[in-house]
Amino acid sequence: MGDDSDSEVTLETLPKILKHDISVKVAGVDVDGVLRGKLMAKKKFLSIAKDGFGFCSVIFGWDMHDQTYFRELEISNKDNGYRDILAIPDLKSFRRIPWEDNVPFFFLSFYDPDTMESLSADPRSLLQRAVSKLEKDGYGAKAGGKLPKTARRSLIGGSLLS
Repeated sequence: MGDDSDSEVTLETLPKILKHDISVKVAGVDVDGVLRGKLMAKKKFLSIAKDGFGFCSVIFGWDMHDQTYFRELEISNKDNGYRDILAIPDLKSFRRIPWEDNVPFFFLSFYDPDTMESLSADPRSLLQRAVSKLEKDGYGAKAGGKLPKTARRSLIGGSLLS
């Protein structure tokens, strides 16, 4: 499990990057911001990395207490049998989870299996659409974490924010 953080992750480089692994964790984000996913065998992951796999649409029908919402969504409901949607790993999201023995991890993006369009209920797809609109208008988007202490001091005239 060497340092593969500098390797570009593509379908072609995946086998080398995952050479010493036996499993891969994948997860998507539900409407409450909860990660929902699974640990799968590396062989299975390599077989679905390009075209994705079926993932139960109930990911968008459960609340954070794993209870179905009172008002069901069109995408996820009893009438359609909580049908499968298409989950495709985002290879650019690759990272390792240090507190889980460095298991490889990939975020999932969700698509309608009939139209191959991104799902409006998928928070990652919503964000991607918003960023695309900004870029179309000549803008960009950035997100950041905690500011360094020097920057925090300058923000409030020399006193330190915690």
